[in-house]
Amino acid sequence: MGDMELGSTLFTAVGTFVRKNLTWGAQRRSFRTQELIEKLKEGKDREGSLRDLAKLGVHARPAGVVVVESLASDDWEVRVAATLTLGFIQYAEATDVLISQLAEVSDWRRVRASARALGRLHAERALRPLERLAVGHWYPPVREAASQAIRVIRGEASYPEEPSTSEFFWHVHRGERLKVPSRPFLDLGPDELPAISLAQRIYAAKVLDTNEHPWRMKLVSQKPRCGLRVSDGYLLGDERGEWGGELVHQRDDATETHVFHRNVWGIHRLGPHIIVVTGLAHLGGNEGRLYRVFPQGETFGAEFWRELPGAPECSGWLSDGRLYIECLGGAVLVSPEGDFELAEPDTFQAG
Repeated sequence: MGDMELGSTLFTAVGTFVRKNLTWGAQRRSFRTQELIEKLKEGKDREGSLRDLAKLGVHARPAGVVVVESLASDDWEVRVAATLTLGFIQYAEATDVLISQLAEVSDWRRVRASARALGRLHAERALRPLERLAVGHWYPPVREAASQAIRVIRGEASYPEEPSTSEFFWHVHRGERLKVPSRPFLDLGPDELPAISLAQRIYAAKVLDTNEHPWRMKLVSQKPRCGLRVSDGYLLGDERGEWGGELVHQRDDATETHVFHRNVWGIHRLGPHIIVVTGLAHLGGNEGRLYRVFPQGETFGAEFWRELPGAPECSGWLSDGRLYIECLGGAVLVSPEGDFELAEPDTFQAG
């Protein structure tokens, strides 16, 4: 066989090998995409499934419909992950719903994620709402994300070529650069219990007993860290770090109902509402949320209301009547309508 024939045969063999591997790779990605679609439909490890779809990039576009459905999940972490994933997989059909999410008021993380996703989609019709967001949002990281998305859409900047799952955890590790350097004097609000009253109250709490093997839950008498007088008794709360906390409705007749189990840092009357400050920063986690509490039968119910910029450290009232909540990702002032303003050193006066 001559050199020319050998070269031609080798070239053909290499071409065949490459084609087979490309075909195999495409089939593998297609199979993996379908596998992740089924996991999402079954509700299995939804956050992990969304991150894995994002890693597949544009090859996971067939999952777009089910990812869009995840935007309505009752799990707010899943909503954020789904929003980011739509940008990674280049599902342009979601552009309009992503633009609508820029007006979200409950969860600033989803607004930031929407801006990032629209930037990755190079969605030109998102420029106007992104421009408004870049100058008008209360939280600087959201404004920064909107500004970057605008530059990417205009071809003036770019995102990293390879999808990075670190983006899914950005809000956990954003640091403390926005914290107010000195804490203002904080006062009690209407019906909030002072320390001397809290010290006189106890409620029954279930805590994990780690002194026995196997570990088990046991009832203990818990002193609350915060409390609020309500018409038929008290709302009491406590936080125990990684071991959890709770919000308890304790009636005047001493009967108790646990409203929910989360670390509670403060209970306040804000306009016509009762809001509860919750959150935890531990190991790889850092979250803070406001819940709105409302009468429900003979006790109270609760619903998620606003996402805070990280785990809370304290909450209380400034001398001018504004509610101040200090978090790991910045301190905020909250209006009765739920509007946030980032607290700067010159936005309050120490009492």
